[in-house]
Amino acid sequence: MTNEAGAPRLMITHIVNLNFKSYAGLPPHGKSNVIDSMLFVFGYRAQKIRSKKLSVLIHNSDEHQDLDSCTVEVHFQKIIDKEDDDYQVIPNSTFSVSRTGYRDNTSVYHISGKKKTFKEVGKLVGSHGIDLDHNRLPNSGEVEQIAMMKPKGQTEHDEGMLEYLEDIIGCGRLKEPIQVLCRRVEILNEQRGEKLNRVKMVEKEKDALEGEKNIAIEFLTLENEVFKKKNHVCQYYIYDLQKRIAEMETQKEKIHEDTKDINKKSSELADQMKAKTKALKDIEKKLNKVTKFIEENKEKFTQLDLEDVQVREKMKHAKNKAKKLEKQLQKDKEKSQEKELMEFSKTVNEARSKMDVAQSELDIYLSHHNTAVSQLSEAKKALTTASETLKERKTAIRNLEIKLPPTEQDLKQKESELQNLTKEAIDLDSSVRDLLQKVEEAKSSLATNHSRGKVLNALIQQKKSGKIPGIYGRLGDLGAIDEKYDIAISSCCGALDYIVVDTIDTAQICVNFLKKQNIGVATFIGLDKIKVLEKHMNPLQTPENTPRLFDLVKVKDEKIRRAFYFALHDTLVANNLDQATRVAFQKDKRWRVVTLQGQIIEQSGTMTGGGSKPMKGRMGSSFVVEVSEEEVTKMESKLQKDSQRAVQVQERKAQLEETVIKLRHSVQDMRNTLEKFTASIQSLSEQEAYLDIQVKELEANVRDTAPDKKKQKLLETNINIFKKEYECVAAKAGKVEAEVKRLHNLIVEINNHKLKAQQDKLDKINQQLDQCASAITKAQVAVKTADRNLKKAQDSVLPPEKEIKDNGKEVENLPHELQNLEEKATEESLPGIPKELLNLIKLKLEQLDSHISEHHSKVKYWEKEISRISLHPIEDNPVEEISVLSQEDLEAIKSPDSLTNQIALLEAQCHEMKPNLGSIAEYKKKEELYLHRVAELDKITTERERFRNAYEDLRKQRLNEFMAGFNIITNKLKENYQMLTLGGDAELELVDSLDPFSEGIMFSVRPPKKSWKKIFNLSGGEKTLSSLALVFALHHYKPTPLYFMDEIDAALDFKNVSIVAFYIYEQTKNAQFIIISLRNNMFEIADRLIGIYKTHNITKSVAINPKVIASKGLC
Repeated sequence: MTNEAGAPRLMITHIVNLNFKSYAGLPPHGKSNVIDSMLFVFGYRAQKIRSKKLSVLIHNSDEHQDLDSCTVEVHFQKIIDKEDDDYQVIPNSTFSVSRTGYRDNTSVYHISGKKKTFKEVGKLVGSHGIDLDHNRLPNSGEVEQIAMMKPKGQTEHDEGMLEYLEDIIGCGRLKEPIQVLCRRVEILNEQRGEKLNRVKMVEKEKDALEGEKNIAIEFLTLENEVFKKKNHVCQYYIYDLQKRIAEMETQKEKIHEDTKDINKKSSELADQMKAKTKALKDIEKKLNKVTKFIEENKEKFTQLDLEDVQVREKMKHAKNKAKKLEKQLQKDKEKSQEKELMEFSKTVNEARSKMDVAQSELDIYLSHHNTAVSQLSEAKKALTTASETLKERKTAIRNLEIKLPPTEQDLKQKESELQNLTKEAIDLDSSVRDLLQKVEEAKSSLATNHSRGKVLNALIQQKKSGKIPGIYGRLGDLGAIDEKYDIAISSCCGALDYIVVDTIDTAQICVNFLKKQNIGVATFIGLDKIKVLEKHMNPLQTPENTPRLFDLVKVKDEKIRRAFYFALHDTLVANNLDQATRVAFQKDKRWRVVTLQGQIIEQSGTMTGGGSKPMKGRMGSSFVVEVSEEEVTKMESKLQKDSQRAVQVQERKAQLEETVIKLRHSVQDMRNTLEKFTASIQSLSEQEAYLDIQVKELEANVRDTAPDKKKQKLLETNINIFKKEYECVAAKAGKVEAEVKRLHNLIVEINNHKLKAQQDKLDKINQQLDQCASAITKAQVAVKTADRNLKKAQDSVLPPEKEIKDNGKEVENLPHELQNLEEKATEESLPGIPKELLNLIKLKLEQLDSHISEHHSKVKYWEKEISRISLHPIEDNPVEEISVLSQEDLEAIKSPDSLTNQIALLEAQCHEMKPNLGSIAEYKKKEELYLHRVAELDKITTERERFRNAYEDLRKQRLNEFMAGFNIITNKLKENYQMLTLGGDAELELVDSLDPFSEGIMFSVRPPKKSWKKIFNLSGGEKTLSSLALVFALHHYKPTPLYFMDEIDAALDFKNVSIVAFYIYEQTKNAQFIIISLRNNMFEIADRLIGIYKTHNITKSVAINPKVIASKGLC
């Protein structure tokens, strides 16, 4: 609804009450029927209409008894306001809303005579701007109740001013989503806290292993240094051996060079002799070949010359004969084709034309009948297809109706099972988390218990066995304190290691047990002997409010508290030594004080403690739980079973989810198919009936268009006659064409045959001529060359023979010359060395070969040693490789002894260390677990932030929407109140200016010439004016077309009644106000007056239009 001028608005034309209640007795007017009837028709319960049940609303009097029902009908119309308080009715905008109540306490609604639900009624009137949730029907008491609301509802179902305004503004819709998000954020905070604790626990375990891990890495690093040094030693030895091998190879080469020249001269002479012998043999072979070639070519040349003459004559004769035959065949071919084809061409064309014309006449005559037959065939096919489809779909519908219910039932069962499994999975996850935390705590406690001394362990064992039940345990294990005060209490409380027992007799039994078993000694605290200390345990006033260390200790059993007081008394704990000094030395009393760093100031004034390594860890931040290994094993077993069950449930849940999805798709497909097939049955049935009728019509059409058999036969006979004539003529023409083709082929064949034989012969003769010419040329060249070579050979035979003889002599003399040269060279260069020197050289070479082989073996040994050396891979360090030393580095090593000494020192250091090499893998495992837990923490933190941001966005949206509406309402409230009271002031205040939703809204008023007051401190008239100002402000913010007010002026004086009346009349032109009033100042300015009275126990009414009466001069 809008409050703009000229906009359409809703208006009640009249209200019809049938058999609706009427009170007997005073007052006699029955005006409450009007308000009650409006409440009734707009859906209020009987209790809201001052009745116990609906049947009470049915009229009952002496004249009208046992009525079955009552009805209230409200008639509406839409109007457009005009000037001068007039309006225009919008055509066709009238409608009515009625409600009928029956004796059985049921009721029904009607809109313009049609039965509807209350939801539909609410939707209809809501579309016209009537808000049924926030009624505008206040009476004299309810107007004040709106303003007298508490700032905020005290309970969830209670409504205060905050809730009332939120519903009107519309931001109340965000309240539930904000609460849901808030709960979700709280749950995520708890889960994140749990994840954070797990991260801290794993981090603590990881840090505990870091020391051993570092020692192991240091050990591996030292070993790698040893391996590097050993590798360098091996490289040095290999380099030294290879250097010696190179020197020996040089000596060996030098000895070989000394004997190489002699061997070279001998081989050169032998080579010269072989070359000359081979040249002589080659010359003899060439001479024989040339002589033989000359003799062969003389006879061949003479024969080829004769053949050349014969071939040329034959070729000339064959060419002349071929030309004559080709001309004759061409003439015969042309004459035969022209004569035969010209005769048959015209006849064949005429026969074909006649046959085509007859065939066209027959086709035209039969075309209508053939078309009808084709249409009939297609219609029959369509009918068959439609019938088969209809039959198939009916069968499919029956099958689906049988198959769908069990499938839906199966889906319900699977969904129910999935819901149960989901709940079980959530419970199991929660149980597994709790068990996991308990197991980790138990293991930690068990590890702590194992680290206790043998005296305490023995006593605890006696306690568990029931032999000495009065033992409580070590004092430090019976309490807990924040980690902040760990150093302080560990430093100042020496009694933390004392054993607490119930009585001094139990302490004596423990002493005897320790003495008998020769285990050791212990100090005991008997609780029965220190009861007197309880009166000193009460809190006391301390200097600077310094905390008493005793008050900071948490205990499970209050009986143990006095043992801690026995150990600590009134020791105070200070932040630092300066504060401790101030607190300890007071004028009236001295205190025993300990600082957080472990420095102690005794009451005597002495200072002790502190230092670089203060004492800590004697008391934990949580209680030590006594747990046995059997209990831990049971807990781990249960954890394993629950974990396995959780995995099984998750697997089954995943299977069920997949099955449910498939079943849902299947059910949906079945429903869609069933709906589709059911919807198509009628159309298919209609199609089948239509096609059946069409087939019958087409069958009649086929009969009607049937051709005349005689005429059809006549046309077919003509076609056959023309066809036979055409075939006969075409056959004759075909024969002629075949004969022509045969003759043509024959001519071609004869021509080809004769010419080909001659052509082949000619080609062969030309080829032979070419070969003969080439052979003659070659023979002539060969003859000339042979003559020339023969002369040269004859001239060159004598010198080689002479040279061979000379070479033979030279070969015979060579050994003697070689021996002479060796002897001469030996005598000239080494005159003093005996002949045995050659044997010594040979022996020297053998020795060098032996040394070289030995050094090669050593090189292989050191290379094998190098291959065995490898470095340890170290976590988080780059892969390191052993460096290969350069020649300069190897030359710089004067002796390997320095490297050997370094290796010995490093190995000594390694032997002194006793590392736990397994700690590296264990640390790595813990680190991976830590990173996994951190990732889980980051994931849940991200999710928490996402929900937190969504929560903040909704919260801000709610606040912004509320404050925007609130400011409009409070400003209009101030304006309305000032107008109604002519000078007063009123406003809606936020109790908490930072958060309006925490404390609510307070309604404050300052009547004219008075101070500010809360509304519940005002007089009746002032409350009414304040409430009306708020109602009108709400009307301004959220206009509604109808208002009902019951005696709102009852508490107002004459002046204020007039002010309110004129305000309503002047300022609310865009709404219809129905006001019940007994004050003439109010009803005299109304547009319509409805008088309500009652006679004979029946309410009646009289409607008056004051303007009409005034115009007639009757007033």
